[in-house]
Parts: sequence; C-alpha cells; structure tokens
Amino acid sequence: MSTRLFSIFSSLVLLLFSRIVPAQPLPSLPMDAKVQKGTLRCGVTYYMVKNDEVKGYADFAVVRRGEAPTRATRESLETKFLSRSGIGPRPGGYFRDCDGSTLLCLDRVPVYDANVLDSTLLVTFAQVAASRADEAVIVAGDIDPVEFKKKLDIFSMMVPQHFVESSHGPDYVWEPSVMPSVILRNMPMGNRGIVRVSYASSRTPQEQMNTAQALVMGIFSREFQTIVTRRIHRNLRDAGIPYGRLDFRYISSAETGGDEEYTVEVLTDKEYLEAAMKIVSGTLAGLDGFGVPEVEFRDAKNVMMAEMVRRGSASLSNRQWVDRCAAHFLYGANLAPYSEETRLFARKNVPDSTETRLFNQFTNSLLSQLSNLTLEYRAKLDTLDEDNALFQYNLAYLYGSTFREAKDYAWQRDTSGLEVDCPRVKLKETKPEPVSGGVLWTFSNGVRVVYKQVTGSRTFDYALLLGGGLSGVSGLMEGEGGYFGDMLSLYDAGGLSASDFRDHLAVNGISMDTKVALTFTSIHGNAPSSRLPTLLKALLALANKRTVNRGEFDIYLRNAAWARESVEDRLYSLMYPGFSYTPKKYPDALNPSTQAKAAQFYEARFSRVNEGMLVLVGDLDEATVRKVLLKYIGGFRAQKGSSPRKTVRYQPQPGSSTHRMEEGTKGLYVRLDTEFPLSGINYVLAGVGAEVLRKHVVHALDGTGLSTEVTAGFHSYPQERLWMYVACEGEEASKALPAVREGIRKAAASTVSARNIAALKEMVLAETSRVLSEPSTIVESVVARYGVGKDLVSHYKDSVNGITAARLTEMLSALAAGSIVEIVVE
Repeated sequence: MSTRLFSIFSSLVLLLFSRIVPAQPLPSLPMDAKVQKGTLRCGVTYYMVKNDEVKGYADFAVVRRGEAPTRATRESLETKFLSRSGIGPRPGGYFRDCDGSTLLCLDRVPVYDANVLDSTLLVTFAQVAASRADEAVIVAGDIDPVEFKKKLDIFSMMVPQHFVESSHGPDYVWEPSVMPSVILRNMPMGNRGIVRVSYASSRTPQEQMNTAQALVMGIFSREFQTIVTRRIHRNLRDAGIPYGRLDFRYISSAETGGDEEYTVEVLTDKEYLEAAMKIVSGTLAGLDGFGVPEVEFRDAKNVMMAEMVRRGSASLSNRQWVDRCAAHFLYGANLAPYSEETRLFARKNVPDSTETRLFNQFTNSLLSQLSNLTLEYRAKLDTLDEDNALFQYNLAYLYGSTFREAKDYAWQRDTSGLEVDCPRVKLKETKPEPVSGGVLWTFSNGVRVVYKQVTGSRTFDYALLLGGGLSGVSGLMEGEGGYFGDMLSLYDAGGLSASDFRDHLAVNGISMDTKVALTFTSIHGNAPSSRLPTLLKALLALANKRTVNRGEFDIYLRNAAWARESVEDRLYSLMYPGFSYTPKKYPDALNPSTQAKAAQFYEARFSRVNEGMLVLVGDLDEATVRKVLLKYIGGFRAQKGSSPRKTVRYQPQPGSSTHRMEEGTKGLYVRLDTEFPLSGINYVLAGVGAEVLRKHVVHALDGTGLSTEVTAGFHSYPQERLWMYVACEGEEASKALPAVREGIRKAAASTVSARNIAALKEMVLAETSRVLSEPSTIVESVVARYGVGKDLVSHYKDSVNGITAARLTEMLSALAAGSIVEIVVE
C-alpha cells in the first residue's frame, strides 16, 4: 500500500512541476521569512521567529529528540520562578511526550522584563544541559532576532558540546497489519455511545517532508476528509440515525513520528451504534470500490481551496509557531508559509480528470477493507462482542463496495432560482465612516453600505446587520434564543433546498454564520473577492425567497438533543438564572415551536433591512463594488420608521457559588461579573485586567499542574456589565479552588507597578492596532457601533493612554466583589 500511495503522489507532483518549472528537479519548499534556523556553538539547533502577535511577550520551548520526559525531568524544572513570572503550563503540564521525545513549553514569557528574560533563558539552557540528546531551542514572539541571537550564543556557553551523529530520528519502518484490531471499551456513557473507524498508512519519507510531495499528501488527505465527512453526514441523515457529533481526524506525518492515521468518529444513541458503524463502513467502501466522479471531486477541491486561502491569510500565534518549529525538528515538517501551499496549487494546470483519477487511486490504496483497520466502540456494552462487531463491519463494507449507490453527491445544483431582477436604485449619499476608516453609502431605498478596501488577501469579510434581536421576541424559553442563529441555515432559499443552499455557498468559497444578539442580528462571514455577486444573490434569496423546511428542522431537533451543555453555557445560566433572552443554547429549550418563532422573527428583520446595513471590508475594488451594489441593493426590502426596542431585565446571581459537572474537560472554571460602564477606556482596560488576573492565578496555582487562560468582555444590554472567564484545565481541580480564589483576591488587592503598566499599555496598543487592520475585526467593530451603539475603537490610542494602575485596581476590585460562579469538572 505504501509504495502505491507514494507513486500516486509522485505522479501528481511531476505533473504539477512539469508545468511550473519544466526540466528541473523537485525543489524544497521555502522556509517562512519570519523563521531563522541555525546551530549554536554547543551544537544545539535553534529556531527564532519574530512574531508581533503580542507586544512584549514570547513563547520558549526545548525539544529533546529520542528521550521521553521522566518524573525526574518534570521535577527538575524550577516552577516557582516560572509561575511567579506568569509563565504557566499548558493543559497537561510544562512537558509533553511527543512519540518518545520531549517538548518543554514556556508560554507567555514577558520579554519586556530583562530580569525575567535572562532568568527564563537560564531555565531553558539548564534543561538543555541536562541531556546529551539531539536538542533544539525555540523562541517565537516579540524579539529582535539579531540581539536575541547574541543572548542565545552567550547562554549556550553553559551547555556542554552536543555531538549528534544524525539529524533525524530513528529509522521508521512501516509495518502493515493484515488483521484488523477491534476494541470494545465498556464505559458508563448512559444511553450514548461512540463508534470509531481508523485506517493507518505509511508516513511520508523523511527526505520528502520538505517538498511538494508532502503538500500533495496533505491536500489529498484534506480532500478525502471533505468528501468522506459530507457523504457520511448525508447518509446518516437519510437513514434517520440521530448523531450528536461526527468528527474526522487526520494525523499527518508532520504531527507524529509514527504511522499516518485517518479516523471517523460518530457519537450517537447506543441503540444506533451498529447502524452508524454500517453507514461509516458502507460509505468508505463505496469510495474504495467506485471512487468519486469528477464533478464531486472538483466541487470538493473548490471548497478546500477557499479554506486554504483563508488559512494562508491568517496570522499564526506564538504557540502555533513553536509547535510548527518543534514538528520541523522532530518530524521534518515544512516551515513554508501557508500561502505557499495556496500559491502552488492555484498555479497548477492539471486536468480535473487526471486529478480525480489519481485521487481515486489514493482512496483505493488507503482503504483496504480489513487491513490496517482499527474498529472501536465506546459505550455501556451489553451484548456486542469483537467477532460480531467485525463481522457486521465487514458485511457492510462488502455490500458498499459491490453495489454502487444511486445518490448524487455533487455540490452544484440548478441555481437559476437565485437570479433576480432588482428595482433600480441610485447612490444618494457618500460620507466618511469613522469606525472602519472607509465610506458609508446610502442608497435611494434607504439601505446603507459600509465599504473599506484592504488589499492583498483576495477575499473580503462581510456582515448584513439587521435591526432587532432576541429582546423583541415574545414567549422565549430560557436558552431557546441561542438556536435562532442556526434556524436561518434550515431554510430552503432561491429554489434550493436548505442543504443544497449550504452546499452552494461552500462550493463558491463563502462562509456564512448568523448571530442573534439581544439588540441586533448579524449574518456574517468571508468570501472570495470574485464572489460578491454570488453572496448578494444568496442574501437576497434568504431575505425574500426562503421557505421553512420542516424536515431539516426535525433532523436538527433530533441531533441537538444529543448536545451537552458546555461549561461556559452552564456558568452563564448559573450567573443569570431565569433570563429568557440568553444568547446561549440550553438543549432542553429547543422545541417544535422554535422554528415558527424564528420564522416570524426573520420576516420582521428582513422587511426592514434599512434599519441595519451591509458591511464589506477586504480585497474589493471600489468601482466594481459600486457597480454590483447598484444592480442588487434595490432587492432588499425597506420600511419607514424603526422597530421599538423592548425593555428586558435580568438580575445576576449575587455572591459566590460552587458547582460540579461530570462531563467536559477536567478542570476548574470561574465566571466573574460586575456592573461596570462600557467605555473606550474600560474596553481596552478589560484586556489588561485579564492579563493581570491571569498572572496572579498562574502564581497561585504553582505546583498543581493546572493551566490558566483568562478572557474578558462586556454586556452592553440590558445592563452594562463586565465579565471575566477563568479556565484552569487539569486533574484534581477541586484541590485548587482555594488557590484560584487567592489569586483573584490578590489581583484585586495589588497595585501594578508603573513599569508593568507601561508594558501592558504597549501590549494592548500593539494588539489593538494589529487586529484593527484585519478585515474581520473591522467588520466586528462596525457591527458593534451600529448594532449596540458603542464606538469602542475610533479613539483607541487615547483610551490606551488613559489606562492607570488606579483604574485597573478599581476594575479588578469590582469584579472580586461582584458575582462569582465556580464549576469543578472531575
């Protein structure tokens, strides 16, 4: 199987490069310009990544090849200094076992503090000096590479010389398995169960990891994921099998030193476990036996290309850079910019028929019925045994690979119903729009459009902001309104069924989500620059040519019953008990009347599009945008006057309370809430306060092994309230409750030094400046301004300058004295 797989990839790579760089050998992929890699005097490899994600901070790591972390290794780390400096562990601890190698991660090092920086380097190189294995030091963040390299050279003098014979790990040997593995895990999951199907394959050879060969492998694997997931989704729905979750996981050669793995997992009712397994088996068998038609493969490729473009334009966090560098050192993963992957495949000129043939050969080589198969069940098993489980899987596979399905899985359908002749309008007014820095156009039908050009991405972000939100809906159950956003995706629109309409958006590279807040509704997402007309026709279809699809809702209702309340949603419900207009989803609140309530709600919203606005930010030419808008904007309905805002009230739970949950990621979770005015200064101050609180909690949790993340935000309606969410993941969280409470108390009682205030102001200033250059953030800011009535960003520099230690203490003290809800998951 391995030989055939790689001959397939070689064929496509040769086809690709014969058109791009004729008669030249297959080149290596270029390393991202942000990354500097070399060898220190002591023989240790180093990676430096200048990343401006968080001003004044960087992530450090030590990678040790071929030595797994031991208890002695873990105990050798000086955690008191780290926690005192706010350098906490990741979930699972500071150390991670990576296939028998060690990865030590020191995240969020405050490099603006010279003493902390030097001490962290001492800790880092002390760990390096403790071994003679092949090691690497990684630093990603706000650093000056030239000056930082000097520091690395100085500290490397304390490390004995490393003599490494090989630059890669032990030789990998692919050991195919003829006999399948069946695992039955008897677990107390009530009436729920999980079936998991995995196929293993050989990893990419080490010498090919940094070439287009590995990229082709990744592309085919993600296309395989796209096609398999969509087919199984449809087949489960058609068979009437309820499922709470369908996941596909691909473990690539860039993530492991072992075999690659393709896993499908379905969570369903225990009585449907065998039926779900047969659907998975039969779907995979159909791909193995008959492949995919060219039209389906082309559609899947288009869906994935849009995802690649988005990934290529997104910035990476320090943690992501550390993980990528570690994977390069351990497994040979490439460090090329993600945009290189997009560029390479956008330029290829391989016929779809050829790619489809090679893809089907790849699928046929990967799926071998029972070879390299692991079949696993997780449930409270009463009668199922290994032999019967395997027999049923094999039977379904034989049937699926023998009898061709009659279903048409192609994305594309007849879209003539989306075509529309809109009333003619004129551009009535043009004026500057201060939040986006763009322009605000008002058309003769009263519909407004905010436009801001941000070049370079070949995409744009958008939002159709509609006036009115959940506060205007009568008769809501607590937690029912959280489902209103999803209801819009369950409509037939423009002559397409709900599922075909979603496929139409996907194959055109358009993402679309709906948020229904208390005071506004936003339909938002991202699209390729060339798809503005397609987007507008889709929005017009939803606004004017939608019909309720009861079957889609029934499937949604059935599957939603399997959802479990998240820890965050549980904290929200405990903090604001009895609040009917909560935007959270409570599974027991969804009921057959929800769709009718949502239908009435959306009709009211779409009948007054002039109450809101359309926001377009990204790589769009102004002349083209105006031409397209003049053609379609007249199709949106408008009415004079405005919808009244209904007054709603809620009362947060006073004092503090502690609760327990049995499901969810193990850890301790805290929500703090207090009445606090929402202003520009307080908006940026909340981010600083979250960082100060995080550092105090990290310090308090020293020795527990729990990780710490803190997020902050505001409610603007019906009261202006500040909240912070503290998530501490790890084992035996209940023992850490006193420590977390002490961290909160100390954060409220402390006075931050002038030096730290200055550094935190630089951090939030740089972060705000960075995110406000991103189209998605600009869209969110415009929505906040016109949907909530708060301009929080136009004068952000003045707001940052207004941050003081006294204001910070006032904010944290108010939180500590406000409402506090704690949940322990064990």
